[in-house]
Amino acid sequence: MEDESVNKKALTVPGELDVACLLESFKEERVSAAQMVFQWQQTVKHNLLSSLHGHQAKTLALLSWTMAVAGSCCAAAIAALAPAGMTKPASVCRRMERLLANCRLDAVSAMLQLTRSILRDWGGRSVLLILDETPKQNHLRCMKLSVAYHKRCVPLLSICYAPDRPPMKMPKLVRWMLTQVAACVPERLTVTLLADRGLCWPTIIRRCRKIHWHYLLRLQSDTRIKLADGTEKTVGQLADRKGMRWFGTDVQVFKKAHWLQVNVAAVWEPMCREPWLLVTDTHGSYRCCRRYCKRTWCEELHRDEKSHGLNWQDSQVNDPAHAQRLVLLMALATLLAIATGAKAIKRGLRRRLFEPRVRRLLSVFQLGRRYLAYAVIHEQPPNLTRFALPPP
Repeated sequence: MEDESVNKKALTVPGELDVACLLESFKEERVSAAQMVFQWQQTVKHNLLSSLHGHQAKTLALLSWTMAVAGSCCAAAIAALAPAGMTKPASVCRRMERLLANCRLDAVSAMLQLTRSILRDWGGRSVLLILDETPKQNHLRCMKLSVAYHKRCVPLLSICYAPDRPPMKMPKLVRWMLTQVAACVPERLTVTLLADRGLCWPTIIRRCRKIHWHYLLRLQSDTRIKLADGTEKTVGQLADRKGMRWFGTDVQVFKKAHWLQVNVAAVWEPMCREPWLLVTDTHGSYRCCRRYCKRTWCEELHRDEKSHGLNWQDSQVNDPAHAQRLVLLMALATLLAIATGAKAIKRGLRRRLFEPRVRRLLSVFQLGRRYLAYAVIHEQPPNLTRFALPPP
């Protein structure tokens, strides 16, 4: 009789029991989210950005974690997802506004320190660094130097500026960026720089030689070259129709720069609309084309930062100084998502939980974001205290 009365009571007031269960589950989720944020704050404060003030590091960690989970870099979109008990949504908006306007936060120095922390344990390996510029509509430009990783890129150094007002002349800016990142590279790390034809400049080749980096750059088809026998022609004439391949050593390029000695690979594959015209300091072969294909990984990074990830295009932050700090937040959120995705792959969670099919559709960035959301809901937070990005 007692069981029947209990069941009858449960049937008469189902709404109250459902609300109680939901409140209890929300409480547990908030505890789990707060635990994850606390771990990420400790990692940012002690491992990644240890030179920053503690309050700045904690704010950067909170906002970047919420940004990665929310898939947005707008304060109004991420405010409601901050864990309860740590801060209120209105406080999140104010903290983000104060952080972006805080002139005492040197975002460039923070990114360089982040670069040292990422590459700290990568000595003795070979990495690809990709130099590229990405726009934010017609308001901003961002010159970005990133490291290729799992068919994506991890930002190392980004400089924001107005389209017609860079902080210095573009060749000088690129040389400065390469020099700053080179100072953060550990010993015995072999670096190869990739860049598209819009950035294939003689000054980049000279700088790579000075800092002992390899380079693999794409040439404009009308670039003048001098062959070993003294013949001058445009590099586009080496592969002027589909199916042609040409590889040469001891080739000189950039006549106006007094001829630089390089190796050239010119390949026009039948399925391609244009030839691959590459200049490198290593042996010119078809392998150069295969390596250069990884330059498109930075395009995937730009897509993750914009329409398929953090939605940078929706941000109203157009001041270059404020945007520089926002880019630092986005770099931390990207690093968190990619490292979490790499951890999920290593633990075998990709096929077991997120993608139980033969064909892989999720990138390591999207996989990391889904793992973070799954961890919040199912109270299985990944250990972010021992955070490290495994070498590629």
